[in-house]
Amino acid sequence: MRDRDDIVPAIEAAPVTSGLRLWWFGGPSYAIKSPRTLVLVDPYRSDPRPDDPQGFVRAIPNYFSPRAVTRADLVVSTHDHADHCDPETLRPIYGRTSAVFAAAPSSARLMAEWGFAPARIWEMAPGVTRTVVDITVAGYPANDWEDEGAASMVLSSGSVSIFIGGDSLLFDDLTRIGREHRIDLAVFTLGRNRRDLIDAQIYLTPEELARGALALRARRVLPVHWDIWEAWVEDPYAVAPHLAGTGTELVVLEQGGALTIDGNV
Repeated sequence: MRDRDDIVPAIEAAPVTSGLRLWWFGGPSYAIKSPRTLVLVDPYRSDPRPDDPQGFVRAIPNYFSPRAVTRADLVVSTHDHADHCDPETLRPIYGRTSAVFAAAPSSARLMAEWGFAPARIWEMAPGVTRTVVDITVAGYPANDWEDEGAASMVLSSGSVSIFIGGDSLLFDDLTRIGREHRIDLAVFTLGRNRRDLIDAQIYLTPEELARGALALRARRVLPVHWDIWEAWVEDPYAVAPHLAGTGTELVVLEQGGALTIDGNV
């Protein structure tokens, strides 16, 4: 299973003249680029893992290397789980760039413990809004199965907005978020819930992911995370029947694939 080492440099070099462009690294991780700003969302690189009794053995190569990063303006961390807030991934980015870190309260606490400068940590509690260059990020609640300090966020540039759900399950404020923003793309975590391994629901089901997108009134929805762990792999196309006739479009990307969000589609 060979790591990919060409995607980060290609993203850094890619021109974006309007709207936003998203590249998916596989798993929970993706990049978003505006005409002037590069954002990394829940970036994560893990080494191969031995057999894990809970099934968290990597199923895909690493498509993201933090040591390939030479530019990042904003890094988003939605909660404190290792695959969303990993010191071995984030420390090289912190050291090699001048990025600020838009962090859920739980992630912000970890970053402070790692010695990240307070001025570079934006704690994105619900109601907090911050701006870097031509990107505005707004903090909202989340419903993580384990992390009470998790956050969801809305990232906007011009007239285009993306909802960043992290690993959140459904929560009531999705409807409010959909009223406050025109969501062009909602990004939610999808995964097979293996209650024989963990006796709790930790990921959205296909039906729930569709419900979340509809609560947001999102124009498109992108499932992520469904591919990374061998025991938890889910079929992203299973979302499609739950969106039939709703007007919300399902987008499925391959690892390394890209999507343009221009506010017109």
